[in-house]
Amino acid sequence: MYKYVKSVLLLVLVSYSVIAQDHVDTIVREFKNSDSPNVLVAAHRGDWRHAPENSIKGIESCIAMGIDIVEIDVRKTKDGKLVLMHDATIDRTTNGTGKVSDHTLAELKKLYLKDNQGGGDAVLTDLRIATLEEALIAAKGKIMLNLDKSYGLMKDIYPLLIKTGTLNIAIFKGTSPPDQTKRDIAFMDKSTLFMPIVFSDKDDVKESIKSYLKKVHPAAFEVILRKDDALLAESDHIRKHGARVWVNTLWDSLCAGYSDAKAVKDPEANYGHLISKGVNVIQTDNPAELLQYLKDKGLRNF
Repeated sequence: MYKYVKSVLLLVLVSYSVIAQDHVDTIVREFKNSDSPNVLVAAHRGDWRHAPENSIKGIESCIAMGIDIVEIDVRKTKDGKLVLMHDATIDRTTNGTGKVSDHTLAELKKLYLKDNQGGGDAVLTDLRIATLEEALIAAKGKIMLNLDKSYGLMKDIYPLLIKTGTLNIAIFKGTSPPDQTKRDIAFMDKSTLFMPIVFSDKDDVKESIKSYLKKVHPAAFEVILRKDDALLAESDHIRKHGARVWVNTLWDSLCAGYSDAKAVKDPEANYGHLISKGVNVIQTDNPAELLQYLKDKGLRNF
């Protein structure tokens, strides 16, 4: 009987693994297809409304929801290890104090994460600071990762992607000029996903986009919209050259005011407006609500 139950459980686990892998393969394929009608959802710092930000639990919650991409922040410890932490310090999100770079991994692993976005009144959980390797393993075969604060750490991160077999799900990003970016990413395999960050209030932004497309061949552009959404007139040009158009709706100054806070009351006038202008990846603090909106509108069909 024990052997039978064990065999059934093993079969279930294998079947789940195959289904999950098929799903993430679809997400990756969609991400690389700028012409797809499907709009992708990226969860900012994981599902921090139901777990600590930048935690394994937050990543797993995004996987369970069916989110496409989870954004995580990468920092280096005193002994050269890579961990998930947005701030340079650990004060806001843990029961410790000081800079990440002033602590060893062993020291950081003794601390606990505060719930949600942390802060003075946040509840202390029993969860520990995650290493990047732990996050990669948790995401492998299930969800893509947007690696924020990673540009200066690419040569540290890349070997971990190879080691864990997660190169296909990782998205690097940065603001360096096209020529510098081309030099900085030259050591990586050409299949590596890279996303330049461009700002609508920069005088040369349109020329920068053209230069990135020619020299870097990005998989997407993270477009920061300051006062208006005029830069989205470049969406067709970007998408015709094989890159997705990514906008963050976290707060007004990133998305010309078409933010999550406003989309709670009127998703069509905010998410819908951005999508009508060519945006096809939205990074949000409300991933479940955005995903449901997209499904209801027939904009997320896999």
